[in-house]
Amino acid sequence: MDRDRPQTPLGNILVVDDTPENLRLLSTMLTQRGYAPRCVINGQMALRACNSNPPDLILLDIMMPQMNGYEVCQHLKAEAKTREIPVIFISAKDEVFDKVNAFAVGAVDYISKPFQFEEVLARIESHLTLRKLQKQLKEQNVLLQEEISSRLAVENTLQEKNQVLQQEISNRRAVEKALQEQNLLLQQEISNRQRAESALLKSNQELARSNAELEQFAYVASHDLQAPLATIASYSQLLEKRYQDRLDSQANKFIGNIVHGCTRMQVLIDDLLEYSRVGRNQKPFELVECDRVVEQALANLQATIRDTGAVVNYSDLPAVTGEVSQLVQLFQNLIGNAIKYRQESPPVVTVTACKHDNKWLFSVADNGIGIAMQHQERIFQIFQRLHTQKEYSGTGIGLAICQKIVERHGGSIWVESEVGQGSIFYFTLG
Repeated sequence: MDRDRPQTPLGNILVVDDTPENLRLLSTMLTQRGYAPRCVINGQMALRACNSNPPDLILLDIMMPQMNGYEVCQHLKAEAKTREIPVIFISAKDEVFDKVNAFAVGAVDYISKPFQFEEVLARIESHLTLRKLQKQLKEQNVLLQEEISSRLAVENTLQEKNQVLQQEISNRRAVEKALQEQNLLLQQEISNRQRAESALLKSNQELARSNAELEQFAYVASHDLQAPLATIASYSQLLEKRYQDRLDSQANKFIGNIVHGCTRMQVLIDDLLEYSRVGRNQKPFELVECDRVVEQALANLQATIRDTGAVVNYSDLPAVTGEVSQLVQLFQNLIGNAIKYRQESPPVVTVTACKHDNKWLFSVADNGIGIAMQHQERIFQIFQRLHTQKEYSGTGIGLAICQKIVERHGGSIWVESEVGQGSIFYFTLG
């Protein structure tokens, strides 16, 4: 008999009855006919069973303690999850009122006890088949509605696309005409650009030649000015020495101004020569230890450091690719400026470096007088000074030389500062 039983249950049946004998009888007969029965003894258990795993059909007794079958059926029909489960009442009550009440609360059938099992099976099979057909009809109805909606949407889309297509055809014809016109204009533009690029290349070549000649001129002019300027300075000093006692105080003052002016002019010419050399001297780059570079710069500034009591801190600086003499001048100018533009307390200068975007980022920090925000960009321009000669000596070329050196080494330089709070000069090297 077990071999004849279907492998897949014909349906999941929930049997609700407070009489254990009825439960055993119904469970045995349903199992033998290929159904999968579940048995509970009261209404609360029935509701929990339906919510956790809704059955395909419910056989429900009416007369039960605490919650009768009518109340159980009302709860089931009130929930969306269990509303569609068919309920068949099985009861010893055989009054017409009881049957009417059963159908009123949502039952699909009513079987009076004592029941004939074949009748029970026939009604179960009938209602399961009916429910299956209802499900199929409902699903087919949903599919049909979706199909209708889809077809309507497709028809609307086709109409819209047809209109768009007609508009697209008109647009394409207009575009083709415009493209022909644009093609003619493009050919003319290409010819114009080729002529412009040729002229630009020629202008760049001329500019490069002009810059080279200008640097050469600045170098030669500055170099040639040294000799006559030295002559003026030496003869002025000779006048001051030989005729000091024969001239009045105003004449001596004039001679002193001449000597001072010549000295300033010599310093300016020396700085101009140094500025022009940055572009003219194109020595090949090599690997340079920056610790050694800073040591050389400090050796050149030894007298200034001693006279001001300055402290310069640095350590573990990296090796970079560059020109030694120019890097020495770069650090010397920045450290020298940090010492020059000091406050009353002894100057403290700190040189550090760290890796940043595949380059080395250097910083030269000081505790000096600082630089106002509005002046921080123009200090790198040649001859730009923020102070008078009486306040701080200089020509305004030092930072311009630093910028030129850094740019030649493929980097950039900038400053962050506040007045009275010191300055930090940053620059990058490869």
